[in-house]
Formats: sequence, C-alpha cells, structure tokens
Amino acid sequence: MRKNQFTGLTCAVAVVMACTSISPALASGPIELVVAYSAGGVSDLMGRNLAANIESGLNQKMIVQNRPGAAGMVGTDFVFKAKPDGQTVLLARIATLAVAPNLQKVPYDPAGFTPLGLIATDPFVCVTSSRKNLSTVDEVREVLTERPGTLTYSSSGVGSLNQFAVLRFLEELGVEQPLRAAAHIPSQGEGPALTAVAGGHIDLFCGNVGPVMPQVQSGTVKALFVTSQERIEGLEEVPTVKELGLDGLEEIVGWSALIGPPNMDEQTVSNYVVALDKVKNEEAWLRFIKKMGSEPRILNPTETSEFIAQQQDLYKDMALRMGIKK
Repeated sequence: MRKNQFTGLTCAVAVVMACTSISPALASGPIELVVAYSAGGVSDLMGRNLAANIESGLNQKMIVQNRPGAAGMVGTDFVFKAKPDGQTVLLARIATLAVAPNLQKVPYDPAGFTPLGLIATDPFVCVTSSRKNLSTVDEVREVLTERPGTLTYSSSGVGSLNQFAVLRFLEELGVEQPLRAAAHIPSQGEGPALTAVAGGHIDLFCGNVGPVMPQVQSGTVKALFVTSQERIEGLEEVPTVKELGLDGLEEIVGWSALIGPPNMDEQTVSNYVVALDKVKNEEAWLRFIKKMGSEPRILNPTETSEFIAQQQDLYKDMALRMGIKK
C-alpha cells in the first residue's frame, strides 16, 4: 500500500472518537457543503440528506451549494482553494478524486484534501437486455470465446466508471485485451446507455444499482451480478460477484466522501468525525442510503484516506494497463 498522502491526519482517531457527541460550532455562519454537480442528481440528493442529518452533530447549520462544471472539477477545485476553517467542505465523488486525475490534467491535487470521512459506497450491477440470450456470466463468456469482438457494451463515455466496470469484468473472465474483446458504444449519459441495452440495441451495461434497479425489477433488463459484498434488498435473486468467483470486481463501486481543503486543523477535523459518527446511527440517514441503492459506510479520516488512495491506485493501474485516455 502506498504511503498516505492526504493532509490533516495528524490527530489520533482514538482521541477523536472519545470526544463528546455534540461538537462545538466550527465558526459563525452556516457551513457550505459543495456539491460539484447539478441539483436533482444523485450527488445532490446525497449532499442534501447528509446536510440534514449532520447539522445536529456539528451544532451548526449546513447549506448545500451546487457548483457544477467540467464533470465535477469546478466545484472540487473550489473547495481545494477554500480556507481550511471547516466552513467549506465537499461531497466528494469517485469520478473527480480517483478516475479523472488518472485520465487528464486536473486543477487540484487529488491527494491534497483533508479527508473527514467516507459516507457511502454505491455497488454496481451489470445487466443485459431481456431481448438477448445473455442471462448468465457463463453465456457472456461463451460469446467472448466463440465470437470474439462481437459483444457490445454501452457507457456514459470514454473513461467513465461504466466503461471501467465492464473492462474489469472482462478481465475477471480471463480476457487478455479487454479493449479489443468487446465493442464500446459510448452514449451521452448513463440514462441513454441503459436505454440502449433495454431496447436490445446493445448487449451489456454496468452502472450503479440505484438508477438500474427499476429496469431490473420491471424485467426490461436482466442482472448478471452485483459488486456488493452481500445481496441487495430489492435484487435478492441477483448473485454477488464473490458468489460467482469474480471477487476482484468487489472493488468496482462508486462512493461518496466528505472532505475539506488542505491543512484543516485537528480540532476542526475532530468536530466532523464526531458528527459523522452520530450520523451513521440515524434511522433517517440509513433509510435514505438503502433507498438510493447504496450501502452506508462511514469511515474515520485515516480509513477514508487509505480507501481513497487504494481507489486512486486502482484506476491509475487500469488506465495505464489498458491505455485509456480522455
């Protein structure tokens, strides 16, 4: 494992967790939680629900500010350059911290933020069209073996998590050159990519459980597996990758984390750790996470730093190994 590069981790987690359950206010005025995407999307919903549930633990008002642009990089850079006083924090997503920096130049240091806590992971589900004779992983493997290059898969674009998920799946099946083994058909967003599969125009799509689950439940697509560690409520008949012997796919998950600008002080970090520790037991929060098709996973700053670093290494390795570039 590489050396932890995140800042703001000098405080001992054991000391932080011994703090009182109600933190003193960080400063005067409301905290700005930056969501680097437009209102109404998954990130926005996650941010607004986090804000509503964390305020009592922080003893301070938190408001969500949507700062979209450049696929999340505008809002992410805004927080990176903010004052490290705890009044401006970011709902970080995997795309801007772990994927994009390995495909293109970004205006911020992805390892320079102060991690405050991972809050949830978003398992992937891979699906095929109900109009196709591809109901199992073995049938996908058969197509790859007998008719190499004929399998098609959709995504929201080159270098997207959807594309990485399929390529990692192909690797787990033993394919040596994933980019050549199947034809990538990018779309303008995940919605159109999933619709193309549901309509029988494309063979395969991998995406977060939440948006895909309704299509699975309606029968327009068939789910091959989920990348969660356990079977998911609402998709109880869908096996996990571990059950299928594809353990390496468990690392393919989306995620959200709360992070701040570089060099936040120990007391400010402690305030957030205590507040997040309170959130993880809130029934309203747990219900929301499960409704989104996500899994609650609140980690302390050290654990969060290690998790994000592992994810950064994963996509760096895949991008280099497969030759994926923006």
